[in-house]
Amino acid sequence: MSSVLNRTTSMMNGGEMYLGGATGVGGGNGDGGGGSTSLRDSLVGVLGARHLRESPTSSPLQIFVRAKKKINDIYQEIEEYVAETTQFLEGVHNDRGLLGDPELREFKSYSGKVAGIKEVLARDHMKVAFFGRTSNGKSTVINAMLGDKILPSGIGHTTNCFLQVEGVEQNEPYLTTEGSSEKQNVKGIGQLAHALCNNRLGDSSLVRIHWPKTRCPLLRDDVVLVDSPGIDVSESLDEWIDKHCLDADVFVLVANSESTLMNTEKNFFHKVSSRLSKPNIFILQNRWDMAASEPEFLNEVRRQHMERTVGFLVDELKVVQGHQAEQRVFFVSAKEALQHRLSESRGQPNDTSGYPEGFTSRYFEFQDFERKFEECISKTAVITKFDQHTQRGKCISGEIQVIVGRIMERAWQEREEKMKERQNLWARLDHTEKELHALTTQMKEKICSIVEDVERRVSNALNEEIRRLSVLVDEFNEPFHPDPLVLNVYKKTLHAHVESGLGSNLRARLSSALALNIESSQSEMTNRHSYPAFAFHSSYPSRSGSSNSSSALRTPFGTGTV
Repeated sequence: MSSVLNRTTSMMNGGEMYLGGATGVGGGNGDGGGGSTSLRDSLVGVLGARHLRESPTSSPLQIFVRAKKKINDIYQEIEEYVAETTQFLEGVHNDRGLLGDPELREFKSYSGKVAGIKEVLARDHMKVAFFGRTSNGKSTVINAMLGDKILPSGIGHTTNCFLQVEGVEQNEPYLTTEGSSEKQNVKGIGQLAHALCNNRLGDSSLVRIHWPKTRCPLLRDDVVLVDSPGIDVSESLDEWIDKHCLDADVFVLVANSESTLMNTEKNFFHKVSSRLSKPNIFILQNRWDMAASEPEFLNEVRRQHMERTVGFLVDELKVVQGHQAEQRVFFVSAKEALQHRLSESRGQPNDTSGYPEGFTSRYFEFQDFERKFEECISKTAVITKFDQHTQRGKCISGEIQVIVGRIMERAWQEREEKMKERQNLWARLDHTEKELHALTTQMKEKICSIVEDVERRVSNALNEEIRRLSVLVDEFNEPFHPDPLVLNVYKKTLHAHVESGLGSNLRARLSSALALNIESSQSEMTNRHSYPAFAFHSSYPSRSGSSNSSSALRTPFGTGTV
């Protein structure tokens, strides 16, 4: 998993290279088209650049979209891996005992952590916050960027609350208010957000305007634009920053080029800079079309505005270097850009005769702002939104690796122990088999010897008893009668008397000697090897004469008790 996350980081770095090498339409510094390029040719270039901006594959914003998809895919893989590993570890925990309860609970907690990160990633987007004094044209700038009149605008104090424009897949726009998911008609924005309406919301409230992505190319790439009330009409600046600014990727200060940068605007961004480390700030000197009425002072006024705004960004806020600051300041007319794009969307001819002199230059500069803004926000959002998730993913994968590594180490140790135990058992078994084989051979010889001894003893005893038959006959006291019938009974009785006496005498003479011989052999087997002795015990009688051992001796005269 760490390698997969490293690939995402490499892709992010590749995105920075792409951004660094991106080129676009350059912003002019003069008041007109300039040179030998005609106004018509300039407009063709403008329209071409506009078409390029709307191309979904060429937009720098696609870097963020691709990075978001990539990291979502990575976390999907991590989630599947955690689920599979959890199932495996539960089996290990139940069957082998290699995993303790605390470790199993810790591992199961990663499922919730990964699911939480995936949920945050699904909501992540590139956020742009527009600030400025009242009537500086913040809403008009957003409308021009979106190419449609979405936000209420006009003279005086117009926007009374925060308005967030975000793209949706539906074909119909709608709005939702803070703390509610109820879809309302987008036409109601004039009632909720206009400062002149009685039903307006508080200046810190947020209204979300869900605009179809099909109507605005900018919203297709997870960009969210936030309009704000004038920073000179509210004292809730700290609340604004806490509520709406901390997660912003880019700030756009819309200034009025007819005046100069005011302390109100500076103080607000000083507060922002104190809460965020080097925020990305663009400054639009709006209403630059008014300078066309005084062409003799145009360059001097432009230079004056540039010096003051660059000094503010470099010396006061210290958010960029000097050469970078000049690339963050633009002289535009949002009203002209909006009117031109509305005419373009209606299919009307590109007639520039109704615009003040220098329109082409101002429109080029507005597009230059859009291009650099897209490059900046895409690079910034990838870092701010995904870098933390990437590091967290690496941390989770590292922790999982540690837990699984410990389990593998324990399993390996147990395997080594089992292998040693197996080898010992095989060695013992081999030794026992050899001992048993030797003992079996020895016992067979012993049994043969006992049998021979029994045969000899029985033969000797039988010969002696045969010689003593006269004694047994003399002990028979039954009366003799010559009658044939009585004689047959007499013979049978005599035969039984002799057989009984002969058997009892043989048992009396042989049982003790044979029993001692067998017991000595049994003791010898027991002393030689405990395991073979056990096998021997199962086949031969023990000294105690227990019920588990045989107590019968097979002799040539039958089976009898020893």
